[in-house]
Amino acid sequence: MRGTLHIPCAYTLFRRDGKLLFVLREHTGFMDGKYSLPAGHVEPGESFSQAAMREAMEEVGLAVRPEDLRQVYTQHRYQSDEDIRVDVFFGPASCTGGPRSMEPEPHGDSAWLYAANLPETLMSFQLHALREILAGKTYGELGWIEEKGQKL
Repeated sequence: MRGTLHIPCAYTLFRRDGKLLFVLREHTGFMDGKYSLPAGHVEPGESFSQAAMREAMEEVGLAVRPEDLRQVYTQHRYQSDEDIRVDVFFGPASCTGGPRSMEPEPHGDSAWLYAANLPETLMSFQLHALREILAGKTYGELGWIEEKGQKL
């Protein structure tokens, strides 16, 4: 039996006054012009939580202690047989630093956007996950094909 390659990704939800922190993607060639949570791939030898803390510091200059990081949602996402993602979203209880744009080449400015009225200019899979999180869900699947041939 052939296994599948799952690409692990970590995301961090920074909240303030009913808003979430995003960075605007620019100059990457992938979803430029879309807002993204501070996020990235889990690197070799790294856990999901370590990746979330690293990406938060690298992208928006916010330091999170491991004991303050809480997993809030996991999304198993099918894009193709060669591109299956495991997205783990964290919400830190507290943080220090920034926020400020730490990677001006791939990201434009950071922005605080109202969680209750998220714009369609977010990456669609993140928008889906955030709506699930706001509905109180902790796990979801996206893009998988049901037995009836419909996508979830």
